[in-house]
Amino acid sequence: MFPLLRLPYLCIQDITNMWELIDLYNFSILSKRAKRISRRKKENDSTVKLEFDYYSISLYRNSRVVLELPTKQFLSDRSQFPLFDPRMCVLLQTTKHLLDVFNCSLDMRDWRLKPPMTKDQLIMMIDWLNGMENEVKKIVIKSATWEMLELFMNRFQRSIRKLYIRNKLGHNDYKSLNFQVKQLFLSNSSKWFHLDFLFSLDCDRIEMYNSILTEEDLNMFLRSWQEGKTNRNLKSFEFQTCSDLDIKKIVKDCGAKLKDPRTTKHEFPHIKCLKDRGNWICGGIHIRGNDGRLAILNGYFDYVEDKDVPEDLIEYYLECLELWNSGIKTWERKCSHFNFF
Repeated sequence: MFPLLRLPYLCIQDITNMWELIDLYNFSILSKRAKRISRRKKENDSTVKLEFDYYSISLYRNSRVVLELPTKQFLSDRSQFPLFDPRMCVLLQTTKHLLDVFNCSLDMRDWRLKPPMTKDQLIMMIDWLNGMENEVKKIVIKSATWEMLELFMNRFQRSIRKLYIRNKLGHNDYKSLNFQVKQLFLSNSSKWFHLDFLFSLDCDRIEMYNSILTEEDLNMFLRSWQEGKTNRNLKSFEFQTCSDLDIKKIVKDCGAKLKDPRTTKHEFPHIKCLKDRGNWICGGIHIRGNDGRLAILNGYFDYVEDKDVPEDLIEYYLECLELWNSGIKTWERKCSHFNFF
């Protein structure tokens, strides 16, 4: 057998740099020294993705899978969702090892915070996350009981880029977020999502669906932003409510002005917040903050500056203008979006 570890360190580095990633990983688990030698320089586009539905661990680079570890040690049958058992400890240890070797961030998918997982097991996993040095890039909670979700929200202490909560929860009252979400907070079922919680979010983007927030709640949110009190980092806020809301009540006493999409167009500087919608916002309801910043409610998105506004949008604007100027008629919608400049 070739005495690899007896070579000078730089020679070993040159050799291991030529290996396939799976060979590098297998070498790294031989010993502490092998792990230290295998450790790569940090790459911002690299992520270890841990998917709980199948207990799979994958390394991604530029959104492409470059290494997928065998799951036989965790699962005997990938077609079945496994119960929470001691193999989870092995899964977490393997994930941590991969994070250490490839020096990248963690993306947790399809996390189910409910039985058969116990509170003690959830606490173990949260403490594991809190204690790691690597960045936690994204957490996706697929389902949860309210008690378990509240435990996670109160005990988790890391700053993360994105948090997705895809679970249906009842009318609970959770006051504030105790950790920082930098880029995106998304909740598919937001009946637990109250005004105080909205105030506590200081991320770039919020997506809130099936919400029970009222016109008065959203008006208070807008006025608080206008006065510079809360949500200072917010660039985009999409919301869908369970019932129709009157747009005019949402912007009441905020100095709002409805703009003609044919004559008013703004380039949105935070293009990543718009997904595939284009970076020009036409028309919409304009609200100025006390510091001069601009918020646009329900603007029309376009890809180019000088493109003609579609006829159907002009017709819609004229209908909205009639509602806007009416002292009697309401302007009701369930889905709306703010963009903040």
